[in-house]
Amino acid sequence: MQRALTTLPIVLILGLIAGCSYLQTKDVPPPLPPIEEIKPPLKLRSTHFKAFPWDELPEPQKDGNDIDTTTYILKDGDTLRLVAEKRMGDAEMADKLAAYNELTSPEDAKPGDKIVIPNPILGVSSQIMVKSKGDKEFGSPKPFGVGFEKGDQYKLRFETNIKGYCYILRQGVKQVVFLFPPKAEEPKPRRGAKPQPVKRESAEVRAFEPISIPPGDIGFQYDAKKAGDRIYVFLSLREIPSLEDLKDKKTIPREELEDVMRRVKLAEILDDPPYHLLRISDPSEILGFTLNIDG
Repeated sequence: MQRALTTLPIVLILGLIAGCSYLQTKDVPPPLPPIEEIKPPLKLRSTHFKAFPWDELPEPQKDGNDIDTTTYILKDGDTLRLVAEKRMGDAEMADKLAAYNELTSPEDAKPGDKIVIPNPILGVSSQIMVKSKGDKEFGSPKPFGVGFEKGDQYKLRFETNIKGYCYILRQGVKQVVFLFPPKAEEPKPRRGAKPQPVKRESAEVRAFEPISIPPGDIGFQYDAKKAGDRIYVFLSLREIPSLEDLKDKKTIPREELEDVMRRVKLAEILDDPPYHLLRISDPSEILGFTLNIDG
């Protein structure tokens, strides 16, 4: 009898513990399945054309899992300015790159440091300036698509947001020709000398330095027969070898131009005339697009 009385409280206590456990389990909802983090699509605005959007970037991830950045480990002899020049196309970005990586200055970076580099944004603005018959100066730049009248002159105006390489060509009914880089100035040939092959200047451009085509005070004369000519624009942080091989030729086979167009990166591009923007993941990638011109 004494043993039974002793056993009963133990059973009751165990029952209460089990009951409490049941009630607690019942009141707490089961854990939710892990939520897959979906990275929102990159949204570019025309304001990115004028400055790299440092303030809009998330904190750098040094584990290399951010698809919009790359991680570079500094080696002996590396400097942050050299990294900025090679990876972002501009050594002057080193100060911002240091701040982004929570360094006081570029000089604080040392071998072995992991440097997170945001993928660069290539940008081009494309505009036309028109001078009507009787006007003394060309009008303000406007997006492509303006109409022309007989007697009008027009100039093409391009501006990039990077130090890189830009190639601009014009495709007409009969041929494709280079507009930029321009022909190099050569000494006047002597009488009777053989004509020299076409030589063009470097395709290198600097950020926010406008490219005016044609250069000088005189523009293209409107010609109704050339309506529908197409302009091809290519921009890259590096020279584009296939276009370098073509730039000194008098005329360009269309097949060669189409081959370059196939290499143009199409993803994450913003076409918001007059701006064309592209975030790239490799310095050799190409921003390329075409424009229709009425004259």
